[in-house]
Amino acid sequence: MKRMIFLPLVSLVLLIGCNPNKDTTPPPGFVLTETLSKDKELVEAVEKVVQNEIALTGKVTFNENTVARVFPLAGGLVESLTAEIGDYVQKGQTLALIRSPEIAGFIQENEAAQSRLQVAQKNAAVTEALYETGNASEVQLINDQKELDRAKGEAARAQEVLRLYGASDRSSYAIRSPMSGFVIQKNISLNMELRTEDISPAFVVGSLDEVWVMANVYESEIASIKVGQPATIKTIAYPDRIYDGKIDKIFNTMDPTSRVLRARVTLQNKDNALKPEMFAQINVRFEGKERKIAIPSGAIIFDKGRHFVMVYFADDHIETREVNIFRELNGISYLNDGVKLGEKVMTKYQLLVYDALND
Repeated sequence: MKRMIFLPLVSLVLLIGCNPNKDTTPPPGFVLTETLSKDKELVEAVEKVVQNEIALTGKVTFNENTVARVFPLAGGLVESLTAEIGDYVQKGQTLALIRSPEIAGFIQENEAAQSRLQVAQKNAAVTEALYETGNASEVQLINDQKELDRAKGEAARAQEVLRLYGASDRSSYAIRSPMSGFVIQKNISLNMELRTEDISPAFVVGSLDEVWVMANVYESEIASIKVGQPATIKTIAYPDRIYDGKIDKIFNTMDPTSRVLRARVTLQNKDNALKPEMFAQINVRFEGKERKIAIPSGAIIFDKGRHFVMVYFADDHIETREVNIFRELNGISYLNDGVKLGEKVMTKYQLLVYDALND
């Protein structure tokens, strides 16, 4: 066992040593120094429900609620592309330019609607002037005003169609990103002919500010997994980084091929470090049915293949106890025996005291 020496910090008065394999009572004359007595840290042994943990595998995916699928508004030929897979795009940014005969037809309709509006405006103005001089009937005036209203409506609809398609000239329109995010799919290429009846989106754009981690739950583990359970996530890319989350959804359908159920953990990912399709290790914690004496794992000393703690009664009465560990999880050790409820164990300088009592 690796020994830690703190000669400048403390000194212990020992008259007789002892062996942890035999008597655990301290030797006569043992006492902590004043410095060690002031700085020591103690934790009382308590009874707790044993925490369990299940290790699951899974992967990082996009949050489907922050993914937009972009379809072409009209058929045509892909004239230019300005975004590729993996690119970050802003909301409203042009992704592709499409030359479309449908757009040319919409522009012609708009021009015709604007011409009819101008004619209707002139006719209504002339009829109103004639009516005021008594040279036109009221019926004729009403009819011309109705025609003007109809022409205004047609012109407005034609303008709205062009605005919706974002026509750039007499035959082209732009496919624009509806949100800021990364291009995660691109199903079009230069000079490709697009048809509006195609079911595949031209682009898929998604945000990485929040991601899903989808865990694989096998049938033997389903009964132990519940919504709300805390989970820790680690990835191969960042082995020293731990993400904390909770299971927020369990999908109640089994995958017929892999025979697993999916459980979801939602994580904040503001630095975009987590990428879709990354492998993830998900550890899910839950309470079991057993109750055991629990102490901090840091209080335990491992020596010669056995585990010990220093049970404190007084500065001149500290016992070395061997403990039998049932489970260790998240800094807590659950014991089968060795420490009684309410007894206090040392969590600071316990190794130094152990060395002094047992060397």
